[in-house]
Amino acid sequence: MSHLNFWKGWRKDFRSIYQVLLFIFFLSVAYSFYTQYFSVDLASPLEEVRKTQSIDLSVHNIYDFVFELNVPTRNYVVYQGFLALKSGFQPWNSYLLLGIIFFCFSILLTASTYFNRLWFMVFQSVFVVWIITLKLQYLEIFGIESQLFTFLFIGLFLGIGYIYHAFKKEAGLFQRWLSFSITLAALVALVAFGSGVDAPVVFMTHHGIIVPVILSVLFIFNVAYEIILHILYLLAGKKNEEGNSNLWHFLILSFLYLVYVALTFARNSFLIDLNIVYLDEFILLAISAILGIWGFRKRSELFSKQLAFRPLGAYLYLVLGIITFSTISWIFSNGNDPLVETFEDMIVFSHLGFGLLFLIYVLYNFVALLNAGHGIYPVVFRPVNIPYTLVRLIGFGVVVALVLRVTYLPYYQAVSGYYNSLGDYYEYVDNNEAAKTTFKIARQYAVTNHKSNFEIGQMEYNDKNWAEASSYFKQAAWKRPSVQAYINRAQTQLNASLYFEALFTLEAAQKDIPDNPYILNMMGLVYDDLNKIDSSFIYFDAAVRASNTESIKNIAESNKLALFAKNRVNEELPGESSIQDKPVPYQANYIALANQKRKVLEDFVVSAKDIDTFLTYNDFSFLFNYTLNKTIAHKSFTGDSIGWLKEFKENKTFFKSIDYAIASRENYAGDQKSAYSLIYDLENSEISDAGFYYLTHGLWLYEQGAYNMAHEKFQQAEKLKMSEASTFRVIALIQAGRLYEAARIYEEQFKGMVVDDQVLKQDPLYQFLQGNPEELPDSFLYLWLKTNASLQPEEKKAIKDQLANSPFLALYQMEKVVSLVEDEKPEEAWEKLDSINIAKEEIGLSVFRNNLKALLIAKLNKIDQVDGVDTSELSVYPRNYKLLFDAFLSRNSVDSVKANQLMWRLGNENVFFDQGVIMASEYFRSKGEQEKAYGLLVEAARLNESSIPILKAYILQALRLNLTSYASESMDDLEKMLTTEEYENFQRKYNEIKELNSQEPW
Repeated sequence: MSHLNFWKGWRKDFRSIYQVLLFIFFLSVAYSFYTQYFSVDLASPLEEVRKTQSIDLSVHNIYDFVFELNVPTRNYVVYQGFLALKSGFQPWNSYLLLGIIFFCFSILLTASTYFNRLWFMVFQSVFVVWIITLKLQYLEIFGIESQLFTFLFIGLFLGIGYIYHAFKKEAGLFQRWLSFSITLAALVALVAFGSGVDAPVVFMTHHGIIVPVILSVLFIFNVAYEIILHILYLLAGKKNEEGNSNLWHFLILSFLYLVYVALTFARNSFLIDLNIVYLDEFILLAISAILGIWGFRKRSELFSKQLAFRPLGAYLYLVLGIITFSTISWIFSNGNDPLVETFEDMIVFSHLGFGLLFLIYVLYNFVALLNAGHGIYPVVFRPVNIPYTLVRLIGFGVVVALVLRVTYLPYYQAVSGYYNSLGDYYEYVDNNEAAKTTFKIARQYAVTNHKSNFEIGQMEYNDKNWAEASSYFKQAAWKRPSVQAYINRAQTQLNASLYFEALFTLEAAQKDIPDNPYILNMMGLVYDDLNKIDSSFIYFDAAVRASNTESIKNIAESNKLALFAKNRVNEELPGESSIQDKPVPYQANYIALANQKRKVLEDFVVSAKDIDTFLTYNDFSFLFNYTLNKTIAHKSFTGDSIGWLKEFKENKTFFKSIDYAIASRENYAGDQKSAYSLIYDLENSEISDAGFYYLTHGLWLYEQGAYNMAHEKFQQAEKLKMSEASTFRVIALIQAGRLYEAARIYEEQFKGMVVDDQVLKQDPLYQFLQGNPEELPDSFLYLWLKTNASLQPEEKKAIKDQLANSPFLALYQMEKVVSLVEDEKPEEAWEKLDSINIAKEEIGLSVFRNNLKALLIAKLNKIDQVDGVDTSELSVYPRNYKLLFDAFLSRNSVDSVKANQLMWRLGNENVFFDQGVIMASEYFRSKGEQEKAYGLLVEAARLNESSIPILKAYILQALRLNLTSYASESMDDLEKMLTTEEYENFQRKYNEIKELNSQEPW
């Protein structure tokens, strides 16, 4: 070791080959540490899993100045966690290992031809064993199931090797290597293209792993004393010029090293449990192997007659090192912990046994020289008293003794690891029955190994055998705790509804793997299932703080948002700009929370081109919530429509929910006709959710003033066990003036219940229905005045006097304005509206008056009063006064195209906005488009059959078109809806038009 780059003086071709091998050697060492660090994650990768939950939020309230009703609105939140339910086995790892082994074996076979007869036979025997372990007879090469190809390739390798060893000794290194390489390549090609089994190369790699493992163990033995050798080099590389003793320095450093190795052995054997940093066995091996590059050159003095170090000896060492670290990498990448433990034991046992014997060897032969300060390193392999061979023999004996002490545990672990590798193959080719059997065999040799238990646990989980899966995951985590084993076990227990057992599992995980974000996130999910909101938040927040990757951080933060939205937690929303680049589940939960807070996301825009054609549950949840968010501000439904997603059958799972989202959006945007058509279809096709749709439809109708129709929907919802439907029925009946029915239904709710009289006395709805106005607040007095048709004039006056200083009197007066409009007395309505005084703080009443003012200006064509309307405050929902006013303004402008469009929308979109429908109909009639005017009215009369103004307008328009039979039939219906006086007044107008039509030819 006089020079670090001792190969510098070699022939160029030898040097180049050595440098390539050296690079591969260091690369294999580095990759082994990568796979070691990510071993469990590579073998059992954690995958994101989601749980989509439907939650009922209210993005809209119905407030009619008496009742405030929450309209339930579906939203979806996405909870995310992690599970490891699929094997992380990657076949390319096996392909890579086989390629490295074949490359290295070609060099070893080449080197063996230079050995003497004994070592040539030893090396050739190793390759014969390796060929046998490949199990070529089971690969059905060209349909042949015999040992033909096994014997063929054994004969080829032995024949080629013997020819070069005995006859063609003058053949060059490259020629020999090329011969073996071509033969090995032929073997791979024959297997890859001629085999009749699945993944034959993987089969061959996994069955043939035995020999690489054995060679790796021999390499470990070979470098076991490198550290002590290099301690000696540092202290006694040359003579101490001052003549000071090197003995004690050598003893102390060697002793500390061996003690640390012994402590690691004691820890692995469960003899001690000290809270100290122990040696990592594979770091120890890597250091020894790297030092061995120079140490092996020194030791080549012992076998220089059999094999020259330059270049074959140097090649041989690097090749064995590459095989060792490549095998270790493959083992780690597959999470094959029994083989890992075999290697750990062999590293510790050999470093302890060979290291101790080498120390004794040095002391026994050179103690006096060390004490005298001589540089003994140059002559360390020229013993004086005991031969170096004794170190190998007794050192190996110590290793055997340690193996015996642990009752052959490394051997059993190696066998278990071998069967685990076979199990990986069977699982890869989807032979799950054989895989499970093989993993169970592996488990018999190492009952607590992580690999076998975890793989079987995954299979039991997929078969929904929760108890068995939980047991196997528990065994997997017993010796080598992993996040995957703990999380899988907790999820298994959750699947079996064992919530507290899942918590106990995760608490144990916290002790073994503290502050792990995956486990903390899982605990948050469990507490959410238990409805422990505070605890769930604490763990989600802890997961965010413990996160070391953006992925887990986003998921934990997303789960926090889902928790807030689901449980209506009043938590401040992050800024909109923060969600643009977030994952879709995070955005879905963010929007759900925004919907819960009724915050319109103005800056967050999604266009159709941003939407994937085929929806995932995450995409669907996001789009659904996004669509519902736009209803808060009554946004028109144009560019961001999602209806086109129903064109693809792959989205069939989401069709009903898409229809509901579209219906909600269209309803709150003012297009009730389309919305009600969709919700009607959902009521009659979606059995499981029909109650929800009936309830929603009823509330929409209630807000339009169609109280009788709303009552029918609430009645259907009540039959389907919707909890609030009974109360909503009562309220709808009250608004419809059907007080007796309302009282009967409300009292039925108390049947079989003992209700304190004081409670009933304080219930204004109960007192209202019992006819006790003296007990009512102003809001219910107003309702009593509005809905009780039996009140006498003096009773009405008394109630009005009682409401004199209340805003409810102004509300009642504006309701009278509405009645005057419906009775076709707009001038009188205008005067009455102008006389109503409303306090500034009564915002709702001010909006109501502003809407009525816009309506009356349109009906009376008061262009000079246009500036008196605050257009920014005109309502879009429940009745689109803004559209009505815009249509009126367009009617009086030169833009007839725009006027036609707006008027058509006004008459077509909301049949419950009777004044809007009538205004649109009159507009088209004035333009000579009688059929269009009639079409609007006939559709409105069909859908809003309880509207007297629409029925009147329909009858008159039918008369104008000489559809007298339709008009006559509708007159019969109208007679039932009006008082005698009202009917007679309308009949006079009816007869006038009828007579006028009879005089004019059609």
